[in-house]
Amino acid sequence: MGTELDRRHFLAGGALLLTSGCVTLRPDGDLVNTLDREVIALKQENARLSEALRTCDVDEEAPAIFRELRQVFSSLGVDVTRNGGDTHVILPGPTMFAPGSVRLRSESEMVMDLLSTALNLHLQTHVIVIGHTDDDPVGGRLKRQFPTNWELSAARAAAVVRSFVEDWGVSPHRFTAGGRGPWHPIADNTTAEGRELNRRVEVIIRNEAL
Repeated sequence: MGTELDRRHFLAGGALLLTSGCVTLRPDGDLVNTLDREVIALKQENARLSEALRTCDVDEEAPAIFRELRQVFSSLGVDVTRNGGDTHVILPGPTMFAPGSVRLRSESEMVMDLLSTALNLHLQTHVIVIGHTDDDPVGGRLKRQFPTNWELSAARAAAVVRSFVEDWGVSPHRFTAGGRGPWHPIADNTTAEGRELNRRVEVIIRNEAL
């Protein structure tokens, strides 16, 4: 794109021509189109760089697995954060499980594949898997197997761990599984959107194996 000085020269030249009465200044369609294209290209490049900054952790103290997972999950709706040396991966409940089920959905395979690959590359980590639910009570036939959301959330965490071990080859010695039921919400349970966010599985990856 031309500099601000170039634009001033262009406008000044036009003003001189108008003053002299030699020509009638008309918009240059080709120039306008070129400038429009350049503006669009700059906006696209700015968006690309902004996304790169968002997914790139410049903190040298951040665990390598955190930086890697931030990048691979940036476009998959999986949140990756960290707390000190711990990497937290939030697996969305609707992606992982059908409503009222403890069986992993086929839609979870990509997430499990990417996450297990990272775990198998970073063997000196311990993995804590915690299930969460919304505050809707367990009902129907499911209640016979899971009397409360405590049991349901723990069963979902165990299902994720079992899949890591049996389907993706991660060592079982690295895992701890548990459930927190509805007691640690991250959104408002009075809305459908909030309840959906609260139904999740949290994977905490610690740098030092226990």
